[in-house]
Amino acid sequence: MPKSLLNIALLLTGGLSGLACATTQKAPARTPPPEQAAAYFPLATGWKWAYEIEKGSEKILATYAVLQQVGDTVIIQAGEERNGYAILAEGIARRESLNQGDFILKTPIRAGATWPLAGGQATVIAVGEDVTVPAGTFPNCAVVEETRTNPDRVLRTTYAAGVGPIALEYQVSNPETRKFTVVLHARLLGFTRPGEDPLGN
Repeated sequence: MPKSLLNIALLLTGGLSGLACATTQKAPARTPPPEQAAAYFPLATGWKWAYEIEKGSEKILATYAVLQQVGDTVIIQAGEERNGYAILAEGIARRESLNQGDFILKTPIRAGATWPLAGGQATVIAVGEDVTVPAGTFPNCAVVEETRTNPDRVLRTTYAAGVGPIALEYQVSNPETRKFTVVLHARLLGFTRPGEDPLGN
């Protein structure tokens, strides 16, 4: 399972807009979904996310935190591991040692947009979605599907604008039946923006 899976390192904006209470008022206009990759994965130092990860019958609580940014590289603490991401003009890419890896998000984020991956391709399969997870309901979500071969596998990540990854599903194909099976599923339980940690960590 790729490290990116827990890159998730993943980010939801809470807060619901109020409803108009008078018939002469109109509900506020819905904000169009952003197209910039960085809007879907805020990586300022201090962001923290907690996920429930289901792997078979096992459930795990996983936490992620942005530790620091050095140049264009952001370091995220994921359990005992540290994962790197590159924040570039074109989007957000995995950092593999000193090298740039695959993009996890690439501007513009529009339905149908694609970009190449090592051994596969990423496709934006939806934008502007409302998605509900244990942490709440989030508008303007984008769903990105990474498909790879040898073995055939699919990583589907849902990103909420202004928050980050809120859901993730990892599927692997059975070579005999050619059917995909979900082997891992993650959902956001909660998040903390920079400066909001009550413990000051």
